[in-house]
Amino acid sequence: MSDQRPDSLGESGGQDLQAFRHLYLHIPFCRHKCGYCDFNAYAGMDRLMPEYVDALERELIFARERFPFQELETVYLGGGTPSLLPAGLASRLLEFIHVNFNVAPDAEVTLEANPASTDEARLAAWLDGGVNRLSLGVQGFDPRALAVLERKTDAAQATRAFAMARQSGFSNISVDLIYAVPYQSLDTWMDTLRRAIALGPDHVSTYCLSFEEGTLLFRRRAEGRVPEVDSDLQWDQLDAACEELEAAGYQRYEVSNWSRGGGFESRHNQAYWRCRPVYGGGAGAHSYATDGTNASRWWNVARPRDYIAAAPRVRADGEELDARKAAAESLMLGLRTAQGMTPPAGFDDELRRLQRDGLVEKVDGRVVPTRRGMDLHNQIAITVL
Repeated sequence: MSDQRPDSLGESGGQDLQAFRHLYLHIPFCRHKCGYCDFNAYAGMDRLMPEYVDALERELIFARERFPFQELETVYLGGGTPSLLPAGLASRLLEFIHVNFNVAPDAEVTLEANPASTDEARLAAWLDGGVNRLSLGVQGFDPRALAVLERKTDAAQATRAFAMARQSGFSNISVDLIYAVPYQSLDTWMDTLRRAIALGPDHVSTYCLSFEEGTLLFRRRAEGRVPEVDSDLQWDQLDAACEELEAAGYQRYEVSNWSRGGGFESRHNQAYWRCRPVYGGGAGAHSYATDGTNASRWWNVARPRDYIAAAPRVRADGEELDARKAAAESLMLGLRTAQGMTPPAGFDDELRRLQRDGLVEKVDGRVVPTRRGMDLHNQIAITVL
């Protein structure tokens, strides 16, 4: 790849770019790739981990020299399964970040963890390395739903991992749950919600299962090996999540995310919803840059071996967003959040249509989604984009 600096916003390292204050690092390794997963994740490549971390560090040094970075407000290790990294390798990567970037003293540093690869040695390494928020991929407690998802964990492992994380000193733990799973009844989903709430997490994410083309689950549904999910049941399960979580003191602050009390909202994810510049490092990671009007996104080489070979120049492709498209994305993402946003100019017709359909309302000069708008955010996206 060329080391020249073309005129495009995403490659220029331009002086007019807003500085990156948010860093995402993609760890693509998994013990087993679940049947529903369409993320850039790979099983059976653990031996590449040391080389991969070497390449990631080379990319980050190159990026730091090429783009404006200021004090990092958030760092997020996602995947894949970041918790698969051996404790020593995780410690090395976390130390590298703190040595080579200015990480704010109160920065939110998140690591995604699978219950099966969460142990005392890793927890200690994460804490020592500055991780202060753990995102635990529980997904569910119902054995049949977990089997459909091909999750290689069970309820006992999830409960044990959560307790171990609390005992280790993590005071900010999020759990992920998935609903609208084939064979998942309303009763089993309610049981999953209540068991998750009983753990006492500080944050809960509830995702509706999607059948992504190219995944094993998509093929199995097409072959009739798993049934379609009844749409009424899907809505009943979403209503149940709203009722159970609200009754337990959680606030729905985004389409799929709930936090208990103030301060436990995901600050890193809020950067995406507010269209803040985020630098994405690692295989297949996406970056977003803006000069305040126009914007650009680009993504890295996806396959780990190719990424390692390409480092530090790992950019695969990208796209430029003119002012109108950047503003439309900002509005669409801002309306994912309960807080809403002050709308950009030029969207009066779209906002009137959304208001007429009961999807948004105006509150003190801001446009915020209604409960209906939160539940049907795809309709907002179609209208705005």
